[in-house]
Amino acid sequence: MYQGIDTSARITAAQAAKLRDQGVSFVGRYLVPAGMGKEITASEAQTIRDAGLAVLLCWEVGTGDMKGGAAKGAEHGAKARQLAEAMGVPSGTTIYFAADYNVPTSDLITCQQYLNAAQAALGKYHVGAYGGERLITFLADRGLPIKLWQCVAWTNEFSDAAAVIQYAWQGASDAVAMAAATGILAVDLDSCEDMRHAGLWMPPAKPEKHWYDDTMAWAKKEGICDGTRPEDYATRAEVCQMIRNYNRRFEAEDNKTASGLLAE
Repeated sequence: MYQGIDTSARITAAQAAKLRDQGVSFVGRYLVPAGMGKEITASEAQTIRDAGLAVLLCWEVGTGDMKGGAAKGAEHGAKARQLAEAMGVPSGTTIYFAADYNVPTSDLITCQQYLNAAQAALGKYHVGAYGGERLITFLADRGLPIKLWQCVAWTNEFSDAAAVIQYAWQGASDAVAMAAATGILAVDLDSCEDMRHAGLWMPPAKPEKHWYDDTMAWAKKEGICDGTRPEDYATRAEVCQMIRNYNRRFEAEDNKTASGLLAE
């Protein structure tokens, strides 16, 4: 299980490193228009990912965004797509749209209409929903292709269908401890079984290390081989060529010495 946080505070490089040291694997941040004070920036996203952490993107202009139904969902989905593309967010990433209130049964269909319209406007991105147990269960029961992020509010029950769980709010003791350890003003705590399945923006892949990397770099530098195909079989001709390449340095020294002796 991967541990994460979500916060409205901008993350610095030092804080990202501290989060990683605390065992955190992903950071939830707001993908919202500039000027709201909680928006993630392209440089911040790069900072987080350079620290080896994934980014969970959440849209929330207001706690009751989904009350606007399909019309508001189309508007928000289009804006979220525009912001994501400007930041270089890769295709297939999930953008979670928040219903940050205790959604009553009477609002569930309206929320679904909002999310359907947002998905249509998102294009190459996937739609996700953040909310309480009632909304998450409603969406899960309908088998909709919507990634689900359930928050701890309004219930102590969590849906098995949730890809991300927000299990502690910023006032909880372990969340307060995380904020103190990392220097972030306030954080909520999350968990995720599979970050790729949840559609998080993953960090850059680290080059795989091999026991022979230094040897191959040396062989290429010395002109013995070109450094490619390190795990392939070599023919007799290739082995002989590599030996000859190595011996050329000694042949050059021998010729130099012989020339010197002949000159004398």
